[in-house]
Amino acid sequence: MTTSSTTGALPTHRPLVRLGRAIRRTLLALVVAVAAIAVAGLPVYVFPPQGDPTGADLVYVIGPPQPQRLELASAIRDTDGHVPLLISVSDSRAGRGDSSFDADAVDECRQAGATCTTPEPFTTAGEARLLTAYVARQPAAETVVITYTPHVARTRYIFAKCYSGDVTVVGVDTPMTPADWAFQYVYQTAAFVKAWITPCP
Repeated sequence: MTTSSTTGALPTHRPLVRLGRAIRRTLLALVVAVAAIAVAGLPVYVFPPQGDPTGADLVYVIGPPQPQRLELASAIRDTDGHVPLLISVSDSRAGRGDSSFDADAVDECRQAGATCTTPEPFTTAGEARLLTAYVARQPAAETVVITYTPHVARTRYIFAKCYSGDVTVVGVDTPMTPADWAFQYVYQTAAFVKAWITPCP
């Protein structure tokens, strides 16, 4: 009687065991996929190739002009004889960006040799277009473009696509949490796809 009861219970447990195994396999596959994506993104978003910023005729800080980017720009300018500085700034009154990055909020915009302008459109491609217009008025053979590390590869791609001059792209590190990095992986990848299919302005 006891043996019969135990034997009859086994078929009830087998679907649960199979479900548990399927869940474990799915979770393992997800972990492996996430790890593969993270490793594949290391040379693109975390450790992108950095250009040599020396010998520039123009230093260009693309937005937002955060302190780390401006500090690097100042260091490069001091090394290269205080070359001209172009800064992509917000225009919060027109609904483009944060007021803390407007021209009147950025001290460097009041320095000699600095030009602060809001690109149109307010995108990386718009910043490449802004550089084209600036160089048409004030020629520069070599421009150093400063952004932040996860954006280096996409910046290099967009400027190669939308700007005909020579550009060296360098990135600065900014404090980011694991959640920030996860967001950057998703955001930069989606933005790469958009840059690939969207013509230059």
